[in-house]
Amino acid sequence: MALPYLIKHIYNNGSEEVIRRGKKIHALGNVELIEYDELMNAVVFRVKDDTYSTYYKVHINKFKDPQTISLRCSCPYNLSEVCRHKAGALFQLQEMLDRNMLGDKHMVYDQKHTVVKMKQLELKMIRMLSAPENLEAAEDYLRSNKATILEAEDERVLAEMEVEGQQFKLLIQKNEERNFDTSCNCNSDTDHPLCMHKDVVLLQLLNTYGPNYFDTIRNWDKEKNKLLSLYGYSLGDDLKNKFEFTYVNGKPFLKVLDANIKRVVASSTSNDLRPRPAHLESVEKSDEPLVLEEIETPKKIGNEIGCCFNNTSGTISLCSDRSCAGRSR
Repeated sequence: MALPYLIKHIYNNGSEEVIRRGKKIHALGNVELIEYDELMNAVVFRVKDDTYSTYYKVHINKFKDPQTISLRCSCPYNLSEVCRHKAGALFQLQEMLDRNMLGDKHMVYDQKHTVVKMKQLELKMIRMLSAPENLEAAEDYLRSNKATILEAEDERVLAEMEVEGQQFKLLIQKNEERNFDTSCNCNSDTDHPLCMHKDVVLLQLLNTYGPNYFDTIRNWDKEKNKLLSLYGYSLGDDLKNKFEFTYVNGKPFLKVLDANIKRVVASSTSNDLRPRPAHLESVEKSDEPLVLEEIETPKKIGNEIGCCFNNTSGTISLCSDRSCAGRSR
């Protein structure tokens, strides 16, 4: 499969390091679209460096034709035509074209079901997928009103709101691709995937709970039981004053409240339970939730045992490390 010409431009004009760091900048979400001139086929990105907290502007002009495309970055790099900031901007531009975010094809949206391609609640993406006047109206609405959240569980939020005497019902939920399926009973905007009412709910959830809110209402029972099983407990037990679940980046972490509770594990040779050394605990996958607890360094118990050879009597005897001081072993 042939590469898109924007990606080819990166590989043809950038070094391996530039390409690698440009991918990193794009993957970190450090590229933000700030201007788009459809008539002139020009875009301006605000790009954050992957090493320093420095921002640069990348201008990409006449990008719809590989023969006329031109790039300019405000950074001082001059070793090749493409710097890492230009590379990151081109990767972002190609992604936006693939997702039809720049309006190259006219799309008609039915607000009863639209798919929003973002993994978490992001103001930047909400702004890009909404009409400016709708987003402004949503922000004005939230200054004095709020949508009513009817249900919020299993990565699914059902809400309703009233605007100018009319009732609107909304459903926002994660799908199998970890994007958002959205639904509203209005038909006020056919040019954007997000209407004003969806903007209200998304902004309300983002401002109140943060970008990872839908992960916090995900059904984590399986993972929670796995963590509790390390201590011989499950969600069916009374966990009050014993354990507490907290969320870090949307994932559950187990906090042990009772210092008398210790980890247990089934022996491979018997059915007995024995304490499991904390320093032997490991996580097989990096995305699995962890247990938040202090890990104590194992204390040294007892003395070392050795044997001593008596040259005079020709005998061998056992002794501790202290009792052997000054002897030959």
